[in-house]
Amino acid sequence: MYSAAVIGLGKIGLLFDLDGKRKQPLSHTVAYLRDPHVELTAAVGVRTEQRDNLHKVAPDVAFYLDPGEMMSRHKLDIVSICTPAHVRYDLIEQVLEQAKPRVIFCEKPVATSIGEAEHIVSLLQRHNTLLLPNLSRRYNKMLARLRAAVREELYGRLLTIHLRYTRGIYNSGSHLFDLVRYFTGGITSVQVLREQATALNAEVDPTYAFLFAAGVDGNVSGYAEAFDDRNYSIFEIDLYMERGKIEMANAGNEVRYYRAGDVPNMPQFYNLIHERTETGVDGEPSNIQNAVAHIVDILDRGTEPVCTVEDGNFPTYVADALLRSRRNGGTREEV
Repeated sequence: MYSAAVIGLGKIGLLFDLDGKRKQPLSHTVAYLRDPHVELTAAVGVRTEQRDNLHKVAPDVAFYLDPGEMMSRHKLDIVSICTPAHVRYDLIEQVLEQAKPRVIFCEKPVATSIGEAEHIVSLLQRHNTLLLPNLSRRYNKMLARLRAAVREELYGRLLTIHLRYTRGIYNSGSHLFDLVRYFTGGITSVQVLREQATALNAEVDPTYAFLFAAGVDGNVSGYAEAFDDRNYSIFEIDLYMERGKIEMANAGNEVRYYRAGDVPNMPQFYNLIHERTETGVDGEPSNIQNAVAHIVDILDRGTEPVCTVEDGNFPTYVADALLRSRRNGGTREEV
Protein backbone atom coordinates (compact mmCIF):
# COMPACT_ATOMS: atom_id res chain seq x y z
CA MET A 1 0.00 0.00 0.00
CA TYR A 2 1.24 3.47 -0.90
CA SER A 3 0.27 6.43 1.27
CA ALA A 4 -1.20 9.42 -0.61
CA ALA A 5 -2.45 12.94 0.15
CA VAL A 6 -4.33 15.51 -1.91
CA ILE A 7 -3.61 19.24 -1.59
CA GLY A 8 -6.48 21.23 -3.07
CA LEU A 9 -10.12 20.11 -2.87
CA GLY A 10 -11.63 22.06 -5.74
CA LYS A 11 -13.07 20.53 -8.90
CA ILE A 12 -10.25 18.24 -9.99
CA GLY A 13 -9.21 17.58 -6.39
CA LEU A 14 -12.68 16.37 -5.33
CA LEU A 15 -15.79 18.23 -6.52
CA PHE A 16 -16.09 16.59 -9.95
CA ASP A 17 -17.10 13.38 -8.15
CA LEU A 18 -19.56 14.76 -5.60
CA ASP A 19 -22.68 14.62 -7.80
CA GLY A 20 -22.63 10.80 -7.83
CA LYS A 21 -23.53 10.60 -11.54
CA ARG A 22 -20.28 9.10 -12.81
CA LYS A 23 -19.28 5.44 -12.72
CA GLN A 24 -15.57 6.23 -12.99
CA PRO A 25 -13.70 8.89 -10.98
CA LEU A 26 -12.69 12.27 -12.35
CA SER A 27 -11.01 13.62 -9.20
CA HIS A 28 -7.70 12.83 -7.50
CA THR A 29 -9.44 12.04 -4.21
CA VAL A 30 -11.81 9.38 -5.56
CA ALA A 31 -9.19 7.94 -7.94
CA TYR A 32 -6.99 7.19 -4.93
CA LEU A 33 -9.93 5.78 -2.97
CA ARG A 34 -10.74 3.38 -5.84
CA ASP A 35 -7.20 2.03 -6.25
CA PRO A 36 -6.57 -1.06 -4.07
CA HIS A 37 -2.84 -0.29 -3.83
CA VAL A 38 -3.20 3.27 -2.47
CA GLU A 39 -4.31 4.51 0.92
CA LEU A 40 -5.52 8.11 0.92
CA THR A 41 -4.53 9.30 4.38
CA ALA A 42 -4.88 13.10 4.29
CA ALA A 43 -6.22 16.05 2.31
CA VAL A 44 -5.76 19.81 2.50
CA GLY A 45 -8.38 22.46 1.75
CA VAL A 46 -8.65 26.20 2.19
CA ARG A 47 -12.06 26.36 3.92
CA THR A 48 -13.48 24.36 6.83
CA GLU A 49 -16.62 23.45 4.84
CA GLN A 50 -14.42 21.45 2.49
CA ARG A 51 -14.01 18.96 5.33
CA ASP A 52 -17.71 18.09 4.97
CA ASN A 53 -17.33 17.51 1.22
CA LEU A 54 -14.29 15.30 1.80
CA HIS A 55 -15.98 13.23 4.48
CA LYS A 56 -18.97 12.53 2.22
CA VAL A 57 -16.73 10.23 0.19
CA ALA A 58 -13.84 9.59 2.60
CA PRO A 59 -14.93 9.87 6.25
CA ASP A 60 -11.67 8.44 7.62
CA VAL A 61 -9.30 10.76 5.73
CA ALA A 62 -7.70 13.46 7.87
CA PHE A 63 -8.49 17.04 6.83
CA TYR A 64 -6.13 20.00 7.23
CA LEU A 65 -6.14 23.68 6.39
CA ASP A 66 -2.35 23.94 6.51
CA PRO A 67 -0.21 21.86 4.11
CA GLY A 68 2.77 22.13 6.45
CA GLU A 69 0.85 20.64 9.37
CA MET A 70 -0.43 17.81 7.19
CA MET A 71 3.05 16.95 5.93
CA SER A 72 4.49 17.00 9.44
CA ARG A 73 2.00 14.35 10.58
CA HIS A 74 2.03 11.91 7.65
CA LYS A 75 4.69 9.92 5.83
CA LEU A 76 3.69 10.07 2.18
CA ASP A 77 4.66 8.20 -0.96
CA ILE A 78 2.43 10.24 -3.30
CA VAL A 79 1.25 13.85 -3.07
CA SER A 80 -1.31 15.32 -5.46
CA ILE A 81 -1.16 19.08 -6.03
CA CYS A 82 -4.53 20.35 -7.27
CA THR A 83 -4.27 24.03 -6.33
CA PRO A 84 -4.57 27.05 -8.64
CA ALA A 85 -1.53 27.53 -10.91
CA HIS A 86 -0.23 30.69 -9.24
CA VAL A 87 0.53 28.88 -5.96
CA ARG A 88 1.89 25.60 -7.36
CA TYR A 89 5.50 26.70 -7.65
CA ASP A 90 5.92 27.47 -3.93
CA LEU A 91 3.88 24.41 -2.97
CA ILE A 92 6.01 22.05 -5.07
CA GLU A 93 9.09 23.40 -3.31
CA GLN A 94 7.45 22.97 0.11
CA VAL A 95 6.35 19.39 -0.65
CA LEU A 96 9.84 18.46 -1.85
CA GLU A 97 11.50 19.97 1.22
CA GLN A 98 9.08 18.74 3.86
CA ALA A 99 7.17 15.66 2.67
CA LYS A 100 9.87 14.17 0.41
CA PRO A 101 7.40 11.92 -1.47
CA ARG A 102 8.48 9.51 -4.17
CA VAL A 103 5.94 10.94 -6.63
CA ILE A 104 4.20 14.29 -7.02
CA PHE A 105 1.07 14.11 -9.18
CA CYS A 106 0.51 17.70 -10.29
CA GLU A 107 -2.22 19.51 -12.16
CA LYS A 108 -1.30 21.58 -15.20
CA PRO A 109 0.26 23.96 -15.91
CA VAL A 110 3.12 22.86 -13.69
CA ALA A 111 4.67 26.33 -13.93
CA THR A 112 3.44 29.77 -14.96
CA SER A 113 6.74 30.94 -16.46
CA ILE A 114 9.85 29.49 -18.05
CA GLY A 115 11.91 30.55 -15.04
CA GLU A 116 9.61 28.61 -12.71
CA ALA A 117 9.65 25.60 -15.04
CA GLU A 118 13.44 25.41 -15.12
CA HIS A 119 13.76 25.85 -11.35
CA ILE A 120 11.22 23.07 -10.70
CA VAL A 121 13.28 20.69 -12.87
CA SER A 122 16.42 21.47 -10.85
CA LEU A 123 14.53 21.00 -7.55
CA LEU A 124 13.26 17.58 -8.63
CA GLN A 125 16.73 16.48 -9.65
CA ARG A 126 18.13 17.56 -6.29
CA HIS A 127 15.46 15.68 -4.34
CA ASN A 128 15.32 12.63 -6.63
CA THR A 129 11.52 12.90 -6.81
CA LEU A 130 9.38 12.13 -9.84
CA LEU A 131 6.74 14.66 -10.88
CA LEU A 132 3.92 13.44 -13.12
CA PRO A 133 1.81 16.24 -14.65
CA ASN A 134 -1.86 15.45 -15.10
CA LEU A 135 -1.91 15.99 -18.85
CA SER A 136 -4.83 13.63 -18.69
CA ARG A 137 -5.06 12.37 -22.26
CA ARG A 138 -1.60 10.78 -22.00
CA TYR A 139 -3.21 8.22 -19.70
CA ASN A 140 -5.94 7.39 -22.25
CA LYS A 141 -5.35 3.98 -23.88
CA MET A 142 -7.35 4.85 -27.00
CA LEU A 143 -5.11 7.88 -27.64
CA ALA A 144 -2.05 5.72 -26.99
CA ARG A 145 -3.21 3.57 -29.92
CA LEU A 146 -3.65 6.71 -32.03
CA ARG A 147 -0.08 7.72 -31.19
CA ALA A 148 1.21 4.29 -32.21
CA ALA A 149 -0.65 4.54 -35.52
CA VAL A 150 1.03 7.87 -36.28
CA ARG A 151 4.50 6.81 -35.22
CA GLU A 152 4.28 3.46 -37.02
CA GLU A 153 3.04 5.33 -40.14
CA LEU A 154 -0.16 3.32 -40.49
CA TYR A 155 -1.16 5.60 -43.38
CA GLY A 156 2.30 6.77 -44.34
CA ARG A 157 4.20 9.86 -43.25
CA LEU A 158 2.42 12.59 -41.27
CA LEU A 159 2.10 15.76 -43.37
CA THR A 160 -0.25 18.26 -41.74
CA ILE A 161 -2.07 18.84 -38.43
CA HIS A 162 -5.23 20.89 -37.87
CA LEU A 163 -6.17 21.90 -34.32
CA ARG A 164 -9.45 23.42 -33.09
CA TYR A 165 -9.80 24.68 -29.54
CA THR A 166 -11.38 27.13 -27.10
CA ARG A 167 -10.36 28.56 -23.71
CA GLY A 168 -6.83 29.83 -23.75
CA ILE A 169 -3.27 28.88 -24.55
CA TYR A 170 -2.69 27.89 -20.92
CA ASN A 171 -6.05 26.26 -20.19
CA SER A 172 -7.10 24.03 -23.10
CA GLY A 173 -3.94 24.94 -24.98
CA SER A 174 -1.68 23.10 -22.55
CA HIS A 175 -3.45 19.81 -23.32
CA LEU A 176 -3.54 20.51 -27.05
CA PHE A 177 0.14 21.43 -27.33
CA ASP A 178 1.07 18.37 -25.29
CA LEU A 179 -0.89 16.06 -27.59
CA VAL A 180 1.03 17.41 -30.59
CA ARG A 181 4.22 16.60 -28.66
CA TYR A 182 2.86 13.18 -27.68
CA PHE A 183 1.88 12.26 -31.23
CA THR A 184 4.71 13.90 -33.23
CA GLY A 185 7.56 15.05 -30.99
CA GLY A 186 6.41 18.63 -30.42
CA ILE A 187 5.70 22.08 -31.86
CA THR A 188 8.92 23.71 -33.07
CA SER A 189 7.73 27.18 -34.17
CA VAL A 190 4.56 29.30 -34.12
CA GLN A 191 3.13 32.36 -35.87
CA VAL A 192 0.05 34.10 -34.44
CA LEU A 193 -2.61 35.13 -36.97
CA ARG A 194 -5.29 36.63 -34.73
CA GLU A 195 -6.66 36.72 -31.17
CA GLN A 196 -10.05 35.20 -30.36
CA ALA A 197 -12.24 36.66 -27.62
CA THR A 198 -13.46 34.04 -25.12
CA ALA A 199 -15.00 33.88 -21.65
CA LEU A 200 -11.49 33.92 -20.18
CA ASN A 201 -9.62 37.04 -19.13
CA ALA A 202 -7.43 37.70 -22.19
CA GLU A 203 -4.81 39.36 -20.00
CA VAL A 204 -4.37 36.12 -18.06
CA ASP A 205 -5.01 33.50 -20.75
CA PRO A 206 -5.41 34.69 -24.36
CA THR A 207 -6.65 32.46 -27.18
CA TYR A 208 -4.91 32.64 -30.56
CA ALA A 209 -5.34 31.23 -34.04
CA PHE A 210 -1.87 30.41 -35.32
CA LEU A 211 0.30 28.57 -37.82
CA PHE A 212 2.91 26.15 -36.52
CA ALA A 213 5.56 23.63 -37.49
CA ALA A 214 5.82 20.30 -35.67
CA GLY A 215 7.68 17.02 -35.63
CA VAL A 216 11.22 16.19 -34.59
CA ASP A 217 12.61 18.08 -37.62
CA GLY A 218 9.82 20.66 -37.87
CA ASN A 219 8.73 19.12 -41.19
CA VAL A 220 5.02 18.82 -40.32
CA SER A 221 2.88 21.88 -41.08
CA GLY A 222 0.04 22.92 -38.82
CA TYR A 223 -2.83 25.33 -38.27
CA ALA A 224 -4.66 25.98 -35.00
CA GLU A 225 -8.10 27.59 -35.20
CA ALA A 226 -9.46 29.35 -32.10
CA PHE A 227 -13.18 29.50 -31.22
CA ASP A 228 -15.29 31.39 -28.69
CA ASP A 229 -16.31 29.08 -25.85
CA ARG A 230 -19.34 31.29 -25.14
CA ASN A 231 -20.87 29.67 -28.23
CA TYR A 232 -19.64 26.13 -27.53
CA SER A 233 -16.49 24.29 -26.48
CA ILE A 234 -14.35 22.43 -28.99
CA PHE A 235 -11.15 20.39 -28.68
CA GLU A 236 -10.24 18.48 -31.84
CA ILE A 237 -7.22 17.32 -33.83
CA ASP A 238 -7.03 16.18 -37.47
CA LEU A 239 -3.87 14.35 -38.55
CA TYR A 240 -3.33 14.12 -42.32
CA MET A 241 -0.99 11.41 -43.58
CA GLU A 242 0.13 10.44 -47.09
CA ARG A 243 -2.52 7.73 -47.47
CA GLY A 244 -5.10 8.53 -44.84
CA LYS A 245 -6.33 10.65 -41.98
CA ILE A 246 -7.00 10.24 -38.24
CA GLU A 247 -9.43 12.49 -36.37
CA MET A 248 -9.51 12.99 -32.60
CA ALA A 249 -12.99 14.34 -31.80
CA ASN A 250 -15.35 14.88 -28.87
CA ALA A 251 -12.58 16.24 -26.62
CA GLY A 252 -10.52 13.08 -27.07
CA ASN A 253 -13.34 10.60 -26.45
CA GLU A 254 -13.63 9.52 -30.08
CA VAL A 255 -11.02 8.61 -32.71
CA ARG A 256 -11.88 8.07 -36.39
CA TYR A 257 -9.59 6.36 -38.91
CA TYR A 258 -9.78 6.97 -42.68
CA ARG A 259 -7.72 5.45 -45.49
CA ALA A 260 -7.27 6.74 -49.03
CA GLY A 261 -9.21 4.59 -51.50
CA ASP A 262 -10.25 4.53 -55.13
CA VAL A 263 -13.15 6.66 -56.37
CA PRO A 264 -15.65 4.49 -58.30
CA ASN A 265 -15.56 5.16 -62.05
CA MET A 266 -12.82 7.78 -61.61
CA PRO A 267 -9.38 6.18 -62.12
CA GLN A 268 -6.40 7.90 -60.45
CA PHE A 269 -8.65 9.77 -57.99
CA TYR A 270 -8.84 8.88 -54.29
CA ASN A 271 -11.28 9.57 -51.47
CA LEU A 272 -10.90 9.22 -47.73
CA ILE A 273 -12.84 6.11 -46.75
CA HIS A 274 -13.91 5.60 -43.15
CA GLU A 275 -12.38 2.41 -41.73
CA ARG A 276 -13.36 2.46 -38.09
CA THR A 277 -14.26 4.62 -35.09
CA GLU A 278 -13.10 4.05 -31.52
CA THR A 279 -14.98 5.57 -28.60
CA GLY A 280 -14.46 5.64 -24.88
CA VAL A 281 -16.44 2.71 -23.49
CA ASP A 282 -18.62 3.33 -20.45
CA GLY A 283 -17.22 1.30 -17.57
CA GLU A 284 -13.58 1.50 -18.67
CA PRO A 285 -11.22 3.23 -16.24
CA SER A 286 -11.13 7.01 -16.53
CA ASN A 287 -7.96 8.86 -17.47
CA ILE A 288 -7.26 9.78 -13.87
CA GLN A 289 -7.88 6.22 -12.69
CA ASN A 290 -5.39 5.04 -15.33
CA ALA A 291 -2.96 7.69 -14.11
CA VAL A 292 -3.10 6.45 -10.50
CA ALA A 293 -2.63 2.85 -11.67
CA HIS A 294 0.35 4.06 -13.73
CA ILE A 295 1.86 5.71 -10.63
CA VAL A 296 1.52 2.41 -8.77
CA ASP A 297 3.28 0.60 -11.65
CA ILE A 298 6.10 3.15 -11.52
CA LEU A 299 6.54 2.61 -7.76
CA ASP A 300 6.17 -1.19 -8.00
CA ARG A 301 8.11 -1.98 -11.14
CA GLY A 302 10.03 1.11 -12.20
CA THR A 303 7.79 1.53 -15.25
CA GLU A 304 8.83 4.38 -17.55
CA PRO A 305 6.51 7.38 -17.00
CA VAL A 306 4.24 8.27 -19.91
CA CYS A 307 4.31 11.92 -18.81
CA THR A 308 7.31 13.74 -17.31
CA VAL A 309 7.96 17.19 -15.88
CA GLU A 310 9.58 18.08 -19.22
CA ASP A 311 6.30 17.16 -20.94
CA GLY A 312 4.42 19.22 -18.39
CA ASN A 313 6.66 22.24 -18.96
CA PHE A 314 6.60 22.05 -22.76
CA PRO A 315 3.22 23.84 -23.19
CA THR A 316 4.67 26.77 -21.22
CA TYR A 317 7.41 27.13 -23.83
CA VAL A 318 4.82 27.03 -26.64
CA ALA A 319 2.71 29.67 -24.87
CA ASP A 320 5.78 31.86 -24.41
CA ALA A 321 6.54 31.66 -28.16
CA LEU A 322 2.92 32.55 -28.97
CA LEU A 323 3.06 35.59 -26.69
CA ARG A 324 6.30 36.73 -28.36
CA SER A 325 4.75 36.31 -31.80
CA ARG A 326 1.70 38.34 -30.78
CA ARG A 327 3.81 41.14 -29.24
CA ASN A 328 5.94 41.30 -32.39
CA GLY A 329 2.99 41.64 -34.73
CA GLY A 330 2.70 38.02 -35.83
CA THR A 331 6.32 37.05 -36.34
CA ARG A 332 7.41 33.43 -36.63
CA GLU A 333 8.92 32.45 -33.28
CA GLU A 334 10.90 29.35 -32.31
CA VAL A 335 9.68 27.28 -29.36
